[in-house]
Amino acid sequence: MKPKLNAFLRILTVVLALAAVAFAFLLKGKMDAALTSTAWAVTDPEVKAGKEYDARMTSLAAVKGILDAKRKEIEEANLAKKDLNADIADKKTKIEGLTAANTTLEGERAELTRKRDELAAQLTDANSKKDGAVAELTTVKEDLVRATEKAAGMFTKEQLAEIEAKATAAEQLAADLRGKYTALHAWTSRAAENPAPGGFQRDPFGEPAKEGDAPTAVAVTVEAATDSVLTNVLALDAKSGIVAFSVGEANGIKKKAIFDVKVDGKKIGKVQISSVKGALSYGQLQPDKDLDLGAIAKAAAVSLVPSTKLASK
Repeated sequence: MKPKLNAFLRILTVVLALAAVAFAFLLKGKMDAALTSTAWAVTDPEVKAGKEYDARMTSLAAVKGILDAKRKEIEEANLAKKDLNADIADKKTKIEGLTAANTTLEGERAELTRKRDELAAQLTDANSKKDGAVAELTTVKEDLVRATEKAAGMFTKEQLAEIEAKATAAEQLAADLRGKYTALHAWTSRAAENPAPGGFQRDPFGEPAKEGDAPTAVAVTVEAATDSVLTNVLALDAKSGIVAFSVGEANGIKKKAIFDVKVDGKKIGKVQISSVKGALSYGQLQPDKDLDLGAIAKAAAVSLVPSTKLASK
């Protein structure tokens, strides 16, 4: 039995040796595979694993803590991400509101720009009209100054005195005639016991007498002009168009008033009064289709019919 047992033990030893060799070979292969698969741990700045197997396995044991810390950081990052997403959504809503408001403001700005341009155009037009009006006013003033200078130089002092004397004499004659007529009317009224004998008015230049009015003397006054004024043409300068009339402030003639000049109801011109005295006035004949200098010069008397009433300052 001993030889067989020895043979068996030898065979068993050989088998175990072979098994040990095979196990060692397999173990080395697994270790090499493990070292290969964990080679990243050597260069990883956080793991910093050793090159040898035991040192590397020891280092890899700390990877779980690192992973847990990373997982916590990732979880916190996810929570922060949710907060940021909510903040982004809120800001997006505000941005949309601001965009809508900006669109409205852009529309209002465009409308204001349009109105500004329109007002600027109107202002430019107004300034242009103002400049034109100022230029026209300056021209009118210059023309008025020239006309005034012509009027001043048209008559000598002696001529003006003669014209005023004629006007005063005409006014005095009218006053005398009125006084005589009034006295005659009063005497006739008393004699006939009728305040309006024959229907004649008691004032030749006033209103007709009314039934029941007492015959009284009427003071000699000069009535202001109403519808028209009858006047003599005292002088006429055909070149400048300046004309002198025998009526003035006492007859209701006002400076700058405009009259139609008529003879027997026919219009022969238009005049604007430039200077007025008590019983004398000067006027400037206006350009008019009916202007007839010859008729004005020949007319002994003309009627001044108000054409435009201007308010005096």
